[in-house]
Amino acid sequence: MEWSEGMYGIHGLKKGDVVPTWELFMAHKHPLDREPVRALWTNLLDGGGQGALLHRVIDARGRERRVFSAVQAVAEPSGQVEYVRGFMVDVTQSLRIESQHAAEEAIEGAYGHKALIEQAKGIVMALRGVDGQAAFQVLATRSQHANTKLHIVAEELVNAAADGKAAEVLAGY
Repeated sequence: MEWSEGMYGIHGLKKGDVVPTWELFMAHKHPLDREPVRALWTNLLDGGGQGALLHRVIDARGRERRVFSAVQAVAEPSGQVEYVRGFMVDVTQSLRIESQHAAEEAIEGAYGHKALIEQAKGIVMALRGVDGQAAFQVLATRSQHANTKLHIVAEELVNAAADGKAAEVLAGY
């Protein structure tokens, strides 16, 4: 095996630290990803072809890295694989940023609609004479039955209340 500087870096190594071998390559795979990686390579070495996969590498310092690998096994006309080439890209930071943005959006969505939902709960509490938990359950049940997000149900009720029609809308719940 020949590794680029980048390949050594992904594994937490520097050129000259180790001799890259199949065993070393596989030893750095996350235990749950070893079989899919092995299966991809086995398939490619049996007649050539291309493959790619997202998997994890455990570097020399024990840090987990998410990587995308693309591999091409070039075969002779006989089907015997002549050589394999490929590349590996560390996508750890990109996935971390994407996950962070998704989490922030989810939190913002939950808190961004909180005031609206609280208003709707207050309307249900006033019109039905129930506590906050029961009022929330009324809204949640309507959301589920209508297959509509909770904040949309809350907005519908709050808007109806502004038009003096909250009791009519709530009767439909």
